[in-house]
Amino acid sequence: MKKLILIAFLGLALNNVNAQQVSENDLPAPVLKKFHKLYPDVKNADWSNKDDNYKAEFLVMKAHYSVTLSEKGDIVEKREAVAVATLPPTIAPYMSKNHKGFKLKESYKITDDKKAVTYEVHGKKVNLADKTSEEVVCIFDAKGKYLEDGEATSTTPPPAKNEK
Repeated sequence: MKKLILIAFLGLALNNVNAQQVSENDLPAPVLKKFHKLYPDVKNADWSNKDDNYKAEFLVMKAHYSVTLSEKGDIVEKREAVAVATLPPTIAPYMSKNHKGFKLKESYKITDDKKAVTYEVHGKKVNLADKTSEEVVCIFDAKGKYLEDGEATSTTPPPAKNEK
């Protein structure tokens, strides 16, 4: 158990080495202007800076969103949580066939700077025989064609101990 906690801590620490937290007061004016134009009702975003890009992570009606902007305020990537019903219809059969015991946790629609759309599906694959589980992330194109496996990391915090 101690090794598991240490591995999780090191993973978070390494992730934070690459991106630094930024106060909204320290953002370039074009970044702040573009963000408020895109999301005028969002008041509490968590900002980070990496490679001259600024990423805001925030909630809209309890759904996770993020937008990455260049220092000039240009959109690098938009990421929004989406409901399963809005995913292309080929994704669910692919996941069922290729990841037996898959349970969906979250899914995202990602739009890049060229307005190309991909979908990222996060879940857990449970092996009922030995009661082990594995994080699964798959990436699909706009039509729902499988592209590749993604990194098995989650943007959602773990549930509180009293939640089920």
